Amino acid sequence: MGSQIDKLLEKYWNGETSLEEEKVLKAHFKSNPALTNEGHYFRYLSKEKSVKYEGVKNSSKKRAWISAAATITIGIITAALVFNDANKDPFAIEDPEKAFEATKNALMMISGELQEGQNHTLELTKFNKAKEELQEDS
Repeated sequence: MGSQIDKLLEKYWNGETSLEEEKVLKAHFKSNPALTNEGHYFRYLSKEKSVKYEGVKNSSKKRAWISAAATITIGIITAALVFNDANKDPFAIEDPEKAFEATKNALMMISGELQEGQNHTLELTKFNKAKEELQEDS
């Protein structure tokens, strides 16, 4: 068995092993009490595989909320500038129809930014799901 493990290790370090061969190696070093460098390495991999990283999910949720809050804040500031008193702001729109159109355009821009933020969040969700599937397969 030792020579077979040595051959598998050589293939492993060359990146030529199949998943089944890697499972054989992992099982061997899990059950073999010898503390070789390879044994330490495979035990480390096994230990790291069981660690749950919750920080990534939380930070992506926080990032999504911060993006949404920033976009809404920009929208409120834009709306405040549009509806600002004409005496204080030389760029104020006095015609109600033009003001309505400007507000509508500003809100459409904000809506687009929110949609873009939501798309980025969806991509992060896909990435996290793929990462979890890869961890489950290992």
